[in-house]
Amino acid sequence: MPRARRRLVVVSNRGPYRVQSSGGRRRLVRAAGGLVAALDPVLRGRGGVWVSTGDGELGEALEEGGESLPYEIAQVRLPRAVREGFYEGVSNAMLWPILHSMPATVRMSGPAFDTYESANRAFCDALLSSTRAGDLIWIHDFHLMLMPAMVRQQRPKARIGWFCHIPWPSSDIFRILPWRRWLLEGLLGADLLGFHTDAYAQNFLRCVVDLVPDSQVDFSRMTVRCGRRTLRVVVAPIGVPLDAIQTMAADPQVSADMERIQKTVDHRRIILGVDRLDYTKGIPQRLLAFEQLLRSDRSARNRYVLVQIMVPSRTDVKAYADLKTNIDQLVGDINGRYASAGRIPIQYFYRNLPPAQLYAHYRAADVALVTPLRDGMNLVALEYVACRIHGGGVLVLSEFAGAAQYLQSALQVNPYDTHALAQSLKTALAMPQDKARARMNELRAEVHKLDVHRWADDYLEQLER
Repeated sequence: MPRARRRLVVVSNRGPYRVQSSGGRRRLVRAAGGLVAALDPVLRGRGGVWVSTGDGELGEALEEGGESLPYEIAQVRLPRAVREGFYEGVSNAMLWPILHSMPATVRMSGPAFDTYESANRAFCDALLSSTRAGDLIWIHDFHLMLMPAMVRQQRPKARIGWFCHIPWPSSDIFRILPWRRWLLEGLLGADLLGFHTDAYAQNFLRCVVDLVPDSQVDFSRMTVRCGRRTLRVVVAPIGVPLDAIQTMAADPQVSADMERIQKTVDHRRIILGVDRLDYTKGIPQRLLAFEQLLRSDRSARNRYVLVQIMVPSRTDVKAYADLKTNIDQLVGDINGRYASAGRIPIQYFYRNLPPAQLYAHYRAADVALVTPLRDGMNLVALEYVACRIHGGGVLVLSEFAGAAQYLQSALQVNPYDTHALAQSLKTALAMPQDKARARMNELRAEVHKLDVHRWADDYLEQLER
């Protein structure tokens, strides 16, 4: 008889459900994002536990509404000072910029790292108290880099995976962190470490060679020997829920919204940007490239419109508030100088759109500008391609997004070079329809291979094996 599959334990900073209040009642709503889309169905199918931060409101909402979930939710309650230091002081202010190879934006604070250790310890304790030996443990992202070794110390025979959802930098960049070896030794407590691209995986192995000299790294096999244990490093690019996106993109209401969007901009050709507010996304450089296009072609303002959707993020952090001010000023300046006859060249939305509205924008756009300065994968690029159910459309993609390794038929560009970005935008807008359709068909074939459910199944199969 085949061996029964282990229960799955997923660990992440944010959980799979949030509480929504309406009409005086609270109910559970599934959180957005690729990770939840991939692993919620897996946990529903095989059972297990999702460990994440929380304040107890989720449990209260479950009791209040008489709701139940097919798997357990274990919430980690962090004291306010620990939560702020762990999330803002270390994860966002130190690890995020270093892992994105942007050390100039790091705000280093030694005492704050104590809160990072405390938070990782709290996650470990919650996991140990809510799971059992033999469970399959999958820890996610840079918030929890110490946790694999902590769990290993308490459960030496546990099967532990960890996945990095953002880039991994070169050894020269990573070594800026004072706690570099401690973080690496935390990760080396896992059995399987996953990265989006081969470059990120190789960077990690080089960090181990340079900073953990008592380990033995085999680059050809992508393994690390630590004492009596050997762990594996794998390249596992995450994708999007392709079938669900295509089904929603084909909905008649989405089609109607697409036509409304096109009518709203007077049927000008739409260039679309969709980003979270972050300095890694290259939004100012994109605006400057579009301004170059307007400056070089007097008729462009009447033929093209840039629709920039920007999702609020970390608005209480000064660097993000300053970035928002800079973007606001750029948009206002460009619109002020190039508007004509009631038409503005940039339509700018600072809010989070529901998926159906977002997919309508993907379908309406002639060109998608996905131009981060650095990105782990970038699911916007994949979503745009998935929504092009009738073909056509051109994806302009930063060569510094992880997705660029897989989406070779996109127009790839260096986003730091605003002149080259403007030229790529011209090329995209002038591309013959038959060529654009052929390129999009090739991109859609690649996105089909990157389906998020396949990603989860393949990783768990390797971890279990």
